[in-house]
Amino acid sequence: MTVDHQLRLDLLREALPYIQRFQGQTFVVKLSGKVTENRDNLASLAEELALLHQVGIRICVVHGGGKQLSELAKRLGIEQTIIEGRRVTDDATLEMAKMIFAGKINTDILAALRQRGIEAVGLSGVDGNTVHAERRPPREILNRETGVRAQVDFGHVGDVVQINARLLTVLLDHNYLPVISSLGADDEGMVFN
Repeated sequence: MTVDHQLRLDLLREALPYIQRFQGQTFVVKLSGKVTENRDNLASLAEELALLHQVGIRICVVHGGGKQLSELAKRLGIEQTIIEGRRVTDDATLEMAKMIFAGKINTDILAALRQRGIEAVGLSGVDGNTVHAERRPPREILNRETGVRAQVDFGHVGDVVQINARLLTVLLDHNYLPVISSLGADDEGMVFN
């Protein structure tokens, strides 16, 4: 037996108890949009997700895309307001978030998974009423530079109230890997970042 074969066998022996323990279990993996910027990073991550999926671990991927959203806004000349690391989502920013999150980033992740033979399905939290959110109320925020507290309305930013896993369960039960962008909606159909 070659050293390479022995190493692979040792890795499988080490992994087997974990595979047996977690097979059939569902894991939610939250990705920063930054992961998708570098094709090599995305390819490596997709390979790891594919391996987990192939050994019977049920994976749901949830992703953001704040950096790409900021870059698109800059290219389009749309000013962004970030207060203490939190984005204020106005009408224009929400429209860009829908394009970037549910469009480009989601599709890039799906393509990387498809390249590894995984049947993944792209969704936003709005699909199937998966992420029920409510508009975040204005909050008092401390400006660390000035020491002054002020009420801030974050616009179309939502807080998750409930996750409806019904659609995700159907997909997982049929061996699909859901890839969900970080958008949600309320009962009136208002979409939130």
